[in-house]
Amino acid sequence: MTAYRLTWLIIAPLILLWSVQQALRRSGGMPYVRQRFGFCRIDAAHKPVWFHAASVGEVRLVAPLIGATLHTGVLLTCNTPDAYRLAQETWGSRLTIRYCPLDFVWAVKALLRAYQPKLLFVAETEIWPELFQQCSNAQIPIRIVNGRISDKTYHAAFPVRAFLRGALKNVTAVWARNDIERQRFIDLGCAADRVTNSGSLKMGRITHDGLPDHPIPGRSFSLAVSTHPNEDIIVARAWRSSADTHVLVMIPKHPHRGTAIATLLEDEGFTVARRSDTSHPAAGTEIYIADTTGEVDAFCAHAELVFMGGSMVPHGGHNVFEAAARGKPIIVGPHTHNFTDEVAYLQDRNAILIVGTETELAAQWRRTMVDDSYRKALMAATSKAYSDLPDREAEYIARVREAITKHMAV
Repeated sequence: MTAYRLTWLIIAPLILLWSVQQALRRSGGMPYVRQRFGFCRIDAAHKPVWFHAASVGEVRLVAPLIGATLHTGVLLTCNTPDAYRLAQETWGSRLTIRYCPLDFVWAVKALLRAYQPKLLFVAETEIWPELFQQCSNAQIPIRIVNGRISDKTYHAAFPVRAFLRGALKNVTAVWARNDIERQRFIDLGCAADRVTNSGSLKMGRITHDGLPDHPIPGRSFSLAVSTHPNEDIIVARAWRSSADTHVLVMIPKHPHRGTAIATLLEDEGFTVARRSDTSHPAAGTEIYIADTTGEVDAFCAHAELVFMGGSMVPHGGHNVFEAAARGKPIIVGPHTHNFTDEVAYLQDRNAILIVGTETELAAQWRRTMVDDSYRKALMAATSKAYSDLPDREAEYIARVREAITKHMAV
């Protein structure tokens, strides 16, 4: 830990500059900078149950678990302004929402002093040596939910692996999403008896409360979700080549990119509108950029077709079950290594289309739009595959409640 803390002190000026840049770029404001560096209210109300969900995807992942435990007094920490805003829109004042402190010893201690949590649930991949060490010192159990280790982390250089090994020794339990991830946690230093294959929370069905309101009433649209740099233009060109007559709604992975995407697409000759500017795109709009948060399900529910981003570029893809939950035809590119199990599950049931190039994407897009029987077969297969998923949500809620009962009684 001495070497780790020294490293953070050395790079502290760079981290401060990066934090200010992120606050400006992602509209986080000064609260983002202050909270990331550990400035907490002295009179903060104690919150015994702490969830950490780094980004928008993780907030969505643990939302059912948070919803089932709000009565206990919940603190939710996030790393990004987009995740923070989504949490505010979802729960408002029903829980305490803060930015997670950067991994400086004083910043972490300040958060623990202010809120005095009794246990911590960490979503998926967040492993911070100082955070985990201070939780251990304060006897705060740490449980990693839907645990996974990225290829980059697993194959990291020795110094990073040494830091991770030290951090994982402080973990109480890892609920890994499959056997491969379980073994990766063990290989990185977590005790084998603390890691279980609990199944992927994303590989479970979610019961929706009816159909959400149409996000753009009166307009039919195709949808591209969680697109990344260099992928936006690929999707836009494929949509144009497919001769799809519906508006293309594009939801970038990072909403702050909305302006840059609009400029890029306009330079390519597309007529573009942004949701942050108007909730009702004009009749001549070809591409509508939904640079907002918290609306993915509403758009998925009413889309004619869904392309899941992060897959035409080597990012690793995103959660295909967001679209599958609504029984939509789904297309992904070749790069889906972060969601291997989910994509394989749908592929085995003929419930997803996988393409390798922009040309293939355009061809599958066109066929899905013009061949009604093909489209209906895809939708039926997707709905059936999703309905056959186990109720992972209930399983994880039971685990979370059991842990809360155990540690709140101490």
